[in-house]
Amino acid sequence: MEKECQPGKEFVFRTPDGKEAGRARSVPELFARIKSAPLPCVLYHANGRHFSPWLEMMGEHILSIKAKAIYGTDEKVRASLLRLSK
Repeated sequence: MEKECQPGKEFVFRTPDGKEAGRARSVPELFARIKSAPLPCVLYHANGRHFSPWLEMMGEHILSIKAKAIYGTDEKVRASLLRLSK
């Protein structure tokens, strides 16, 4: 069974204007949400370096470092993030 975060520690996907677009309780769930979230949401979190601290909290040090280096303005950001899940 995949490791889930404690209640209240979920990664909350938000649009740039602050509306909630989903939550992830585990690393596989995070990548599933990255795959399906609207692009502005993915870019907001990637460019804000929001994925990295959550991945670190989940014990994924290497993924955290790699996610911190991913940013940009198009679908390449989503594709790069999803490559980390492989």
